[in-house]
Amino acid sequence: MEKNNRSVARDCELKPAPQRSAKNNQNLTKPMRILSRKLIVGLLGGLIASTSVQGATYPDKPVTIVVPYTAGGVTDVFGRAIAMKLSRKWEQTVIIENRAGGGTIIGTQHVSRAAADGYTLLLTSYGFTSNPILRKSLPYDPASLTPLLLIGTSTNMLVINAKLPYKNLADVLKMAREKPGALILASSGNGSSPHVAAELFAKASGIQITHVPYKGTSPAMNDLLGGQVHGIFDGTSALGNVSTGKLRAIAIASAQRHPSAPDTPTFRELGVDMVFGGWFGFFVPSAMPQPLQDTIFKEIEASIADPEVNAIIAKTGLVIENKTQEQFKLFLKNESERLKQLTESGGASITVE
Repeated sequence: MEKNNRSVARDCELKPAPQRSAKNNQNLTKPMRILSRKLIVGLLGGLIASTSVQGATYPDKPVTIVVPYTAGGVTDVFGRAIAMKLSRKWEQTVIIENRAGGGTIIGTQHVSRAAADGYTLLLTSYGFTSNPILRKSLPYDPASLTPLLLIGTSTNMLVINAKLPYKNLADVLKMAREKPGALILASSGNGSSPHVAAELFAKASGIQITHVPYKGTSPAMNDLLGGQVHGIFDGTSALGNVSTGKLRAIAIASAQRHPSAPDTPTFRELGVDMVFGGWFGFFVPSAMPQPLQDTIFKEIEASIADPEVNAIIAKTGLVIENKTQEQFKLFLKNESERLKQLTESGGASITVE
């Protein structure tokens, strides 16, 4: 039959095909109809498989974003803004789960043990960099999580309770030098960016401080406003309390003055050589297939670019970064190497346990 079909094709090209009976025509077209049906089914099957691999069916159930801090802090704010947009776009519930404690270890450990199916994500910050370096051991393998997307970076700024009599950095240092250990600085947790900044500040200025770790920025800020601690190294998100007169901005740990705080001098301007900041980003279980990682990356990236979400994030003073996943991985590698150099060279003595 295959030979006959080819013959018919040649006849059609060179001369009119001879007339055949209706019965013969039915016999010729029957295999072709069967072949066409098989071809269509095969093509559809391949298309369905292809779209599934590319993540077109993701998500088909609620997605959880784990934030290893208490509610109300900047990491939580970023997560809720992004979750709001994702939920609208996906028409799926996106849950923010606050698993605070242990300097981000509790929440990070939870995600490290989660299924790599895209339904449990981690949104964390500087503790992911510092914990493997500053702690003797961890209940999870950092390699079990892979960096996905960097939201942005921040600069640490020393703010104190405005009711304190200290008007500037010179006043703060004078008190700290006269009473070693009397300056009480809070942080969002052991090994966090505010903690590391406080220790770097103490080393660079030659003073002793008392560090009080909290389970996130929100409870630390509450105690600062209540007068239980003197100050904290926070991002420019603290400027809201500065503008209302509740806090006083002393200095900022950036190379230049921040556009959101033009009246706040840098530490370098005041004679203290200190430049330091934090970061915020998403991680996923390392076993997650790369196509799914790519899908989630694009969805989160688009959410951050949304004007409503972008405005919420920008209001905190965070510098939004437009880095690829590979650039984020390189960024974290450089951050780790920088902290290792600080600790191994004696540039900072940071105790977290």
